[in-house]
Amino acid sequence: MYYQDLIIEKATIEDGPNIVELLKSRATDLKRKGSEQWSFLLTGQEDAEILELVTKGLFYKVALKSDMQDNASPPLAATFMLSDTQEEWDVHLWGQVDSQDKVYLHKLAIALQHKGQGLGDHLVYWIKQHIEKLGYFKIRLDCVAHSEKLRDFYEKHEFKLLSIVDGHCLYEWEPNKAAKEVHDG
Repeated sequence: MYYQDLIIEKATIEDGPNIVELLKSRATDLKRKGSEQWSFLLTGQEDAEILELVTKGLFYKVALKSDMQDNASPPLAATFMLSDTQEEWDVHLWGQVDSQDKVYLHKLAIALQHKGQGLGDHLVYWIKQHIEKLGYFKIRLDCVAHSEKLRDFYEKHEFKLLSIVDGHCLYEWEPNKAAKEVHDG
């Protein structure tokens, strides 16, 4: 897969049900493997909140040009959420903080048929570039502390572990200082 093959756009209200379905699919797969990560999504109690966040323009949809058929919209290959405002969960983990230069990354999920193809790597690279274009200088995220695979993924992408709170690793990424100074002029 090539980075140029990606179609990344803000999700629309019409994309909401597909995003919920993708997140639940990943939660089901994780549960099947013995992980409780995202199992709260399987109850359906979060559906309305996710749809509201989609409506607010916080979710992105990812498709592959190679999946397009006869001018139809390609199927959802991945999704993620970016917010420059702390959600309730962020405040719980990070405390109330000024979010001016920060974006919170949540619910990065790859469709099962694209798992293991490097799509997550491409998305993290794209997200870093995107937030810098928008004028932000830090990405914050959390992940369950017991998932070494997930922790290794974010650390491979230069996210620094700041602390562990309530069983979740708090990670932050910022561009290297030299690049930031050049950007600041």
